[in-house]
Amino acid sequence: MYRCIGILFVLISFDLLAQEIPDYKGEYVFTNSRVTMKGIRELITHEEAGKRTIQFNAKFPLGKIKIISDFSEKNNLISSTKYFVDVKWTLITDKRTLNFDQVSGLLTSSGKFEWSQDLPVNENVFDPLNVQIQIRKNIITGMKEFSLMLPDLKTGAIEANNYKVVENGEFEVEGTNFPCIIVERIRLQDDRTTRYFLAPDLDYLIIKVEDEDQDGDTSLELKKLY
Repeated sequence: MYRCIGILFVLISFDLLAQEIPDYKGEYVFTNSRVTMKGIRELITHEEAGKRTIQFNAKFPLGKIKIISDFSEKNNLISSTKYFVDVKWTLITDKRTLNFDQVSGLLTSSGKFEWSQDLPVNENVFDPLNVQIQIRKNIITGMKEFSLMLPDLKTGAIEANNYKVVENGEFEVEGTNFPCIIVERIRLQDDRTTRYFLAPDLDYLIIKVEDEDQDGDTSLELKKLY
């Protein structure tokens, strides 16, 4: 189960550059060989200037999961604030928190894995949810290949994740086929490939994620937009 959860963590032109990615709310289904869970993913803009949250809430047999990413946006730049995971499965409770202290330049983890790590100077570090906002922003500006920094949730090591546009495709949501730009991430550290399907007709929303590694395949698919 924890392996499934770990995968899940991981599972527009210059004229648009100054615009924020719009808020949305959608129903997604996460599937692999062990579990299927249906949940709501939502991007929320708060009243306080620049403050935003992206979150995922899902239920599965005998359990539920909540993942929340708080961050801020200013001048089109994302600044991570807090990443929180709360998992309940039968009698097991697992809570994890990443705190990004941008003033002191320190990233700390509490809960299942405890560590602290200096944030690199002049380099944005993302979390597993808000990095998907930055992927959308980069594709919108026409980038075909780029690198983004993410922490290893177990060790705290801050590592470059490399992304590349590999092909065009399509994916069906509520009876409509949406053309997609497919972005691939390859992590040589753990022999893992992830593919993101971005739909230009939906403000480059990620409507499907495929994850392949030596332990099997997983997917996250949009089923409905609210």
